[in-house]
Amino acid sequence: MEPYMEALADLFFPQRCVGCERRASDLLCPHCFETLPYVGRPVCARCGTPTAFETFVCDECKGVEFCFQSARAPLRYEGVGEEIVHALKYRGYTRVVERLAAPLMLGVLDRGERFDTVVPVPLHRSRLRRRGFNQAELLARGVAAGLNAPVLNKLRAVRRTRDQVELSAAERRANVEGAFAARERVRGRILLVDDVFTTGATTSECAETLLAGGAQEVHVLSMCRTV
Repeated sequence: MEPYMEALADLFFPQRCVGCERRASDLLCPHCFETLPYVGRPVCARCGTPTAFETFVCDECKGVEFCFQSARAPLRYEGVGEEIVHALKYRGYTRVVERLAAPLMLGVLDRGERFDTVVPVPLHRSRLRRRGFNQAELLARGVAAGLNAPVLNKLRAVRRTRDQVELSAAERRANVEGAFAARERVRGRILLVDDVFTTGATTSECAETLLAGGAQEVHVLSMCRTV
């Protein structure tokens, strides 16, 4: 592209679409915005899996022990949803939090829902040092601003865990068992925030730690979930 055309393109399309990397005037181009993979409704009231009708426990989570009361996510972890997470997590594109992720996440909470504290799922210090930030904490701060609730790092990762990507559900639960500890006592209704919900192993382990530390209820909110 000629230099003057490049400058003109930068003027009218100053950034790249998070979903497809094409030039765009906003975080998402019209096509990627229209193809956002919404989880939608109805969903299981317990684990947030899409269902044929409203239910308190679905076939996916029946017989699975979770320490949280509910889990919600606005997007499926696929297509544009996956690209949004990767843009934040691996490219450090933090603008997606305020402009896109936090509003979508707030949109799946019940109207008027209140939480005493918003708590991010922690990273082990070795991963935090390598990445430079905790994406769950950035999401938690964006969500908390919309809820007018405090963000508190009540949890810490006390041991390094294996990457969960290739692990089965049972292996994931074993991998994170005992991996977290409470920094201090907690109280009230807690909103636990993470980037992706897969089997619920990590968030359930975090919820168990928070409940042992004094929380009355723990509810989970993530940007995406696998379906």
